[in-house]
Amino acid sequence: YRVVVVHGGPGALGDVAAIARNLSSSVGVLEPIQSKYTVDGLIKELKEQVETYTNEPLSFVGHSWGAWLVLLYAVRYPGKVKLILVGCAPFEEEYVSLISERRKKKLSEEEGTYWDLLVGKLERGYNRDDVLRELERLVVKSDHYRFRETEEDKRDILPVDGKMYSSVWREAEKIRKDGRWKNLLSRVRCPVYVIHGEMDPHPLEGVIEPLFRANIKFRKIVLPRCGHSPFKEEEVCESFYDLLKSIVL
Repeated sequence: YRVVVVHGGPGALGDVAAIARNLSSSVGVLEPIQSKYTVDGLIKELKEQVETYTNEPLSFVGHSWGAWLVLLYAVRYPGKVKLILVGCAPFEEEYVSLISERRKKKLSEEEGTYWDLLVGKLERGYNRDDVLRELERLVVKSDHYRFRETEEDKRDILPVDGKMYSSVWREAEKIRKDGRWKNLLSRVRCPVYVIHGEMDPHPLEGVIEPLFRANIKFRKIVLPRCGHSPFKEEEVCESFYDLLKSIVL
């Protein structure tokens, strides 16, 4: 296998199966499932999966949280790899409030209130799986431009792991709040590609400005009429796959 496709969440198991399936017509693709409940555990698990099933040079396609995970992997285990960050979250705390603001602009007032209620429940430790499923229903509207989901996509998705989301994302957020990404990014030595939807509520400037300051060689590709997940967008899905293949092949 020469391409590793890494899902987001944390805990969104199987969410990038469509990417893996599409690319697999042209190249061997590994779609590792995350099963650990700490950031360090997930980095080590990814290392074991990669060592077992792949050979360098490698391309890592990380979506959302998965983009952070492949960066953390590349910092700890440098090698002959390239990173493709799809819908990456911002690296600095000052950009975080923009995500919620942009999401709520696409939701009704009632939906926005419900969003806040669900986030509060998540923070207080309610049944995380149920809360995340309800949030995902709103995310379809808040994070996408023209959402597309096939029956095959639905079959690919495994049950969301709310425990993983809460435990891992708590650690990941602390990395951002403590300003540790500045040092981490300064240690990235491989080519980086940033693919971002024009309508993604996650601010692109919160990704590319820290990369630029870290002197990382990166290529930025902004997809018009596209939200957080290009592979779930009706208008850009096929062009997104063409773009990925031009990078990894």
